[in-house]
Amino acid sequence: MKKLLYVFLLILCYACEEDKSIDPTLMPEATTTGENTLGCLIDGWVYTAGRFGSPEVRVRNDEENHYIDIEAQIDRFSDLHFTLVNPQQGATCTYTNVVFDQERLPDGEAHITRMDGSVISGTFSGGNIREGRFDIRYQGESEGDGGNVVY
Repeated sequence: MKKLLYVFLLILCYACEEDKSIDPTLMPEATTTGENTLGCLIDGWVYTAGRFGSPEVRVRNDEENHYIDIEAQIDRFSDLHFTLVNPQQGATCTYTNVVFDQERLPDGEAHITRMDGSVISGTFSGGNIREGRFDIRYQGESEGDGGNVVY
């Protein structure tokens, strides 16, 4: 039984594929070309996505607002999630529902530098988060069009 448990734990350790070409101690460049990057300082510590997969985008709407949910796995056991409310290219919007490592963080503001239905890029900060930046390629609706899709 111990051997079976050992084999299971060994398989579990190798189940998550890590991209070792991404340095988790460096912030990604602030780009607008769909590089699938996300990074920020949380309480002064650098956190970046990409080592365990690209950040994911979910587009959704209700009768009054357009939302873009962004979720990025930071390491094997931690992720960062936030929701952009009514984002528009060249404008500043609020981001809410911020959760990092299962802890809720204060809302903040994001400035959207590119949003065209295939790439969303911008910067974000507020509360515990500083110098945040993202540049994510996705296939979705552009500013305010319909959708409830995950990419």
